[in-house]
Amino acid sequence: MVNVIFCGFGGNQDKRVFAKTGDVLLRVAESNGIKIPNECKDGMCGSCAVRVEEISNDEKMDSTTEDYSSKGQAVYMDDKELETLMGMGAITKKEAEIAQQYNRPTPVRLACQCAIKNASILVKPYN
Repeated sequence: MVNVIFCGFGGNQDKRVFAKTGDVLLRVAESNGIKIPNECKDGMCGSCAVRVEEISNDEKMDSTTEDYSSKGQAVYMDDKELETLMGMGAITKKEAEIAQQYNRPTPVRLACQCAIKNASILVKPYN
């Protein structure tokens, strides 16, 4: 089971829930009463962008090559998601290239495309 903490969504939406590894973040949020804006649910519009932080260890990844290549679990990010995130200015081209090269997630993800992999994550609104 994966520990998912939703924080900053307001009201009674800030909570810790448990999900199965591989569950899609947007579905986990919806099934637990957390409202993440979404329009297309296909990774094209960017309306479901959220900040995702791994909290399963004390070390945080940043956008340097060394951190992306040596820490965390491998996470495939589809080109469509990376292009949408770049197009909305949520990540830089360099961050997208590093994510692709090292199979590492970016700090901003689309909830509709984000499969949960880590033991504990913190999810916050993007805006």
